Parts: sequence; C-alpha cells; structure tokens
Amino acid sequence: MRNDRPRPGQEVLVLRHQELKKGAHDDYYRASRAGVWPWYEQIGTRIVGQWLVTERDSVTVEAAPTEDAYRLARYASVEHWRATRDNANAQLGGNGPSREKSAQSGRDRTGVQMGSKGAYFLQGEDAPTRPLYMPGLAERYERTASTAPLPTDDVIAVRTEAARPGREVVELRYQRLAKGTYAQFVTATRDAVWPWEEKLGARPLGQWQVVYPDAPSRTTESPDYDEVVTMTRYASRDHWQAMAPDRAVLLGGNGPDWRAWRSALDAQGRLTRHTSVELMQGEMYASPPIFTPALPERYRLSR
Repeated sequence: MRNDRPRPGQEVLVLRHQELKKGAHDDYYRASRAGVWPWYEQIGTRIVGQWLVTERDSVTVEAAPTEDAYRLARYASVEHWRATRDNANAQLGGNGPSREKSAQSGRDRTGVQMGSKGAYFLQGEDAPTRPLYMPGLAERYERTASTAPLPTDDVIAVRTEAARPGREVVELRYQRLAKGTYAQFVTATRDAVWPWEEKLGARPLGQWQVVYPDAPSRTTESPDYDEVVTMTRYASRDHWQAMAPDRAVLLGGNGPDWRAWRSALDAQGRLTRHTSVELMQGEMYASPPIFTPALPERYRLSR
C-alpha cells in the first residue's frame, strides 16, 4: 500500500463496551495488545486504553455472571473510523502479515466476547497535560491540634504525606445535561474542576459529548438532553474516595482553588439531569512505538 498525506478532520473518540466471559478480560487484553492494536496504530488509530468494570454506582460487580469492559480509541475523523473497519482497512495499510495477525487476534477475542452494548462516539475536550502554577497564599499558620480537620472548619490548611502506592482506577462518568449546555459544562470543567483535581493527584483523560454519526451507536440523540462522558484516573480506590465532593477539601485545603471547584460543581449540578458512574481497572496503552518491517517485495501499478 502507498498512502496520501494526512487528511484533516475533526477527531472522534470511540468508547466501545464489551461483555466478556467471566475471568476472560486478561485474555482479551493480551489478544488486543499482541495483534489488533499494533495494526490499528499502523493505520492511524491511537488506542488510549482498555479497562474492566469493577464497580457500578458504588456497587461491586463481582457476582455478575459476565464481565463488562471498555476500550477507548482515537480517530482523526469519522471518515477515518469508517476506513478502519475490517472489510476496508487493507486500503490503509495493505494486506500483509501485520493485518493477518490482527485478524487472528480478533478471532481470539471473539472466543471470549459474549456481546456488546455498543459504542459512544465522542467529541469534545481531551484533558490537557499542562503545568499548573497555583501560588500559595501569603498566610502563616499555627497548628491547633494533631487531629484531622472538619469540613466545616474556617481554615483548612494541609500538609501531605509521601505519595501512597496503590492500584490505579479509572472513573467513567456518564451524564445527561440540559439540551445545549455542554459548552458551558465543559468550560467549568476545564477552568475550575480539572486544576483542583490535578493538584490532588488525579489525572483527567477528557470530557466529551456523545455524537451520533451514521454508525451503530450505543444511544440515539434525544431532544431533551445532551450526553456527556468524563474519564479520570486515580492512584487507587482510596484516592478516588478521598476526592469525593464532601471530602476533597480535607485533601487540598479550602483556599480559592477549592472554592472555585465547589462553585463549578454546583453550577454543573444545576445542568445535570442524570449521572451514573462506573469504576474500572485496566491498562493505558499510550501508543508505544511499533516496528513492522516491510516485506522484500517489488510492485508496479497495474491496469
């Protein structure tokens, strides 16, 4: 295959659900990493990660007869996504052993997959990886007790222990907003929610609005609400719990950054009609470098 120059477009992310046999997620992930993802990265996709759902709305899912999982992938446009579908993608990368390996790994995955709820197609705000300068206030403090503060204390100033290890979790938050308010919602997230949460060690992945291309989607557009997906990484489940709205002040103090965060959450709450939360564990893929050598072959254009 030969390729044209990159074609501009509006990026779309695809968050695809998988229903897997109990205990099969590791096999599914290994098959993806061994053959499917290297091929899709070769034809321009960027895989963000793969995760197994461990909790849904604060209820563990251990007793469920199957496993729920999600994969997040980035495409340059909806047109790019269409071109990567199985029957067409040889036109992007040729039909060599790398594509054959992807197809075999895909068949291996099919053996452990029971079904799917479909995919959310997403466009919006990828969380920026940016340095943040949040100056300390020109204040002096006097310790009054060696006990934890209360959320209602007038002054909550914090010193922190060394970073505590744990197993990373990712929060997948699905929300329905008043129709037409996504731009207002994501602005509050970018300007006030993410800076505070990054200060406390969370690492947002992004906040996106569900869009509805002519493709098999998980949901259909409603005249009554917008759908929004937010994904955030935490160092552990304890970290995630410590950053709940009624507790996070004890982790980061009650300065102006916390007040801006609380004000943003309150404003977003007035726009929100429904929220559900899934907690997941899994792997970030991070698009590692891949080497797929060219075959020793020569070609000419055919008529």
